[in-house]
Amino acid sequence: MKITYIHHSCFVVEIEDCIFVFDYYKGKLPEFDKNKRIIFFVSHSHGDHFNPSIYQYAEYNPYVTYVLSDDVRHSLSFAVRLGTGGENTIFVDKDKLLYLNVDNRGVSRKEGGSRDIKIETLKSTDEGVAFLIEYAGKSVYFAGDLHWWSWTGESEADRERREKEYKYEMDKIKGRHFDVAFVVLDPRQEEHYWWGMNEFMRTADADIVFPMHFWKDYKLIEKFKNGESAQDYKEKVVSISEEGQIFEI
Repeated sequence: MKITYIHHSCFVVEIEDCIFVFDYYKGKLPEFDKNKRIIFFVSHSHGDHFNPSIYQYAEYNPYVTYVLSDDVRHSLSFAVRLGTGGENTIFVDKDKLLYLNVDNRGVSRKEGGSRDIKIETLKSTDEGVAFLIEYAGKSVYFAGDLHWWSWTGESEADRERREKEYKYEMDKIKGRHFDVAFVVLDPRQEEHYWWGMNEFMRTADADIVFPMHFWKDYKLIEKFKNGESAQDYKEKVVSISEEGQIFEI
């Protein structure tokens, strides 16, 4: 498995003959092998997670598919430039399960076995969905903006509501194992920045965890790994130092 950090929450994950691109909005994408199936995943329509320019890749690669959160359908920038997508676009809502066959040029929802990419969704605590993906014996969790959003100065009622919403979604994957996970660490939350990551690691499990959504604050990753809460799993948390960094898993 080859993983490339692009920018913010965007990562490229290569598993055998498939390439998954998550939440691209800017940055330099690698040159894609045109013989591989490319899937762009968009967790929601926020400007730091979605750029309609991803559709340019469909112009020269017939194996490109777009799996977009349903709220993107109503995004003004998307609607004006592209309409409602096309035959290579799937819109997904929360708590969905679908399969894509790697060998088909178009979109397939038919379960067929080892050549299928299994895709599940969870409800985000902000907008859109989180993705759970299985292919070729590998499992990937991509949070999008599914996170324990808690802010300094908010009311106790709001804090309790946000905690309840996040833990409700985490309970759906309790005890589940992922080969790799992409989970939020956001410095804007100040002392609460680690709550979501910690809850994920205490509820589910992952061999490797990539922090994301950290707004180029690379030092935050090391701060988290050196903190008391992460001591049981800090070796699983990847240290990212620059855009374009490549990891062989």
